[in-house]
Amino acid sequence: MPPAIFVLFGATGDLARRMVLPAFAALAVNGLLPDRWVLIGNGRKADDDAWFADHVRDVLDDDTRFAAVADHLMFAGNGFTADDPGDLPAAVARAREALGPDGDAAQLVHYIALPPSTFESYVRALSAHGLAEGSRVVFEKPYGTSAAAFEHLEKV
Repeated sequence: MPPAIFVLFGATGDLARRMVLPAFAALAVNGLLPDRWVLIGNGRKADDDAWFADHVRDVLDDDTRFAAVADHLMFAGNGFTADDPGDLPAAVARAREALGPDGDAAQLVHYIALPPSTFESYVRALSAHGLAEGSRVVFEKPYGTSAAAFEHLEKV
């Protein structure tokens, strides 16, 4: 598998704590992630990689699962909107560099673990900051609140 950069929006929220971070750890423990990958947590706080690693350690509460992800964690704080990308573009650049010579070719996967009402603004922000082209977007929750909302999001 080619290298991958996963961006977890809502990395400090309840859904990430209960389901998404443990799922990433399970994938890592079972060898189901690429050999080279990075998980960038995104949130509103102005914290750093070490803070995020401590957060993930607390969430996982298991040495084996934490060891499987510890060297793959980064944090991009200060939020993310179409007007202000916070630290995310710089974190993606750091992740590409950390992945080595073919880091520029790494698959970028945006995992949006936020309320459905935020999906459109995050997708627009990804486009505004050049993080959409060639990337994949995973919506953790129902995609839209109706058939019309789904169709609208598909066009964004």
